[in-house]
Amino acid sequence: MSTNATKRTAPAESTDLLKGSIRFITIVLMVTAAAAPLVVVSTYIPISYAYGSGFATALTYVAATLILLVFSVGFAQMAKRITAAGAFYNFTAQGLGKPIGLGAGWTVMAAYSMIVPAISGGFGFFTSLMLENYLGWSVPWWICSVAGVALMWLISYFKVTVAGRVLGIALTLEILIIFIVATSIVVQGGAEGQQPEAFNPAGFLAAPAIGIGFFFAFWSWIGFETTAIYGEETSDPKRAVPRATYIAVITLGVFYSFVAYAGIVGFGSDTMPQAETLLGDYFFVLTDMYSWHVMRVLLDFLVITSFFACAFAFHNNASRYLFSMGRDRILPAKLGRTHPTHKSPYVANGVQATVAIVVILLFAVGGADPLLQLGTWLPIFCTAGVVFVQFLVSLAVIAYFNRVGRSGAGDFWKTLVAPVVGALAQAVVLILLVVYIPFLAGADVAVVNLIPAYVAAIAVAGVGYAIYLKKRRPAGYERIGQIYDEEEQPDAMAVPLDRLDRSK
Repeated sequence: MSTNATKRTAPAESTDLLKGSIRFITIVLMVTAAAAPLVVVSTYIPISYAYGSGFATALTYVAATLILLVFSVGFAQMAKRITAAGAFYNFTAQGLGKPIGLGAGWTVMAAYSMIVPAISGGFGFFTSLMLENYLGWSVPWWICSVAGVALMWLISYFKVTVAGRVLGIALTLEILIIFIVATSIVVQGGAEGQQPEAFNPAGFLAAPAIGIGFFFAFWSWIGFETTAIYGEETSDPKRAVPRATYIAVITLGVFYSFVAYAGIVGFGSDTMPQAETLLGDYFFVLTDMYSWHVMRVLLDFLVITSFFACAFAFHNNASRYLFSMGRDRILPAKLGRTHPTHKSPYVANGVQATVAIVVILLFAVGGADPLLQLGTWLPIFCTAGVVFVQFLVSLAVIAYFNRVGRSGAGDFWKTLVAPVVGALAQAVVLILLVVYIPFLAGADVAVVNLIPAYVAAIAVAGVGYAIYLKKRRPAGYERIGQIYDEEEQPDAMAVPLDRLDRSK
């Protein structure tokens, strides 16, 4: 009798995220953190000047903005109907079927998981440098990186709103300072006046390696899916997620394009040789040339917070994918637990932090450079994986709305024409990335050249596991890509999932 009473009164394990806890502005902050504006400006835009798109770097960012904006049209339509922490995973499963959905989910989960140690390598490098320069302390980069990941785990243990507060001030400062410096360069006319030829499409033909330029442009946006990942924790996700997606793509696109143009104006015709010489110091030198030295000092510190904010955003993204897979019982069910008080996916957070620390230590033991190996090789894998999944999502949008129907010319454009264009554009970018992987790696490194094979292997493994579940564990198979949104779905989602499965 007492045993039964105990069973009846035992609290059920929590598997729900904290609904309605995130405001619209917090979503935008998390997307901006994932984009890491100062990291992009200080590192990737100068590399693109020197070895990628060259004088056409600003135009490359404009083109990437347009491609992602077209992709976002279909993505937003799915987000209006499907609210789930798995985002790309759930969208693909609902559109292309459970096996492909699981393949896409595993691929993007692995990509996000590896972004954390990749960006943490940069955080450790610059933190170590700052401690040496300002305090005289000699601390190895990998200790700083591991400490950063541990801090990410600690913060993410609590309510996700804490993350918004942590990121807000640093992000606002870095964006404001970069904008002031870029505006100062353009207003002062730089070295040789304005450079309208930077937006001439013929510049693509003269670029050192246009594929590298597009790699860095798309890498600069990796993670804008964050808008949908936090859908379950957002007030009014059907409206907030699409709005946040468009705002993130457009504002970041305009910002990157403007800053990339300002960097060209700063050195004029000498842009490419200066970028080869200065690289990571390129925009810091321009800051000293066209603004006040205090701005340079602030950037020295803010570049560290930018790396941390970026890694932290992806730590949360990867954790929510692990959580989503655990809640669906695709991975161990413990990953699908949330904290009884904070409603954070605390188990998944701990696992993700452990994975990131192990990867950092493996690179450190191997004597790898935190920027040239850890900070370059893993991003190649991550970008290839995410662009591939975005291609699948475009196809999923088409298939999903072919099934549930469209009404009017507007729906035809949003759910067929735009996704077709988006899929083609993503395919071209993916091909360029694969072709230029040896150049991106900086050498003929077999482990890097095989990155497309790794991406394909993870996707195929996901598909294979889904097929296994269908034959051996049908109940588990049915949970793939499951939607947990309790709100009433629009008419388009009124089609029962079992009916959709039988139609495949």
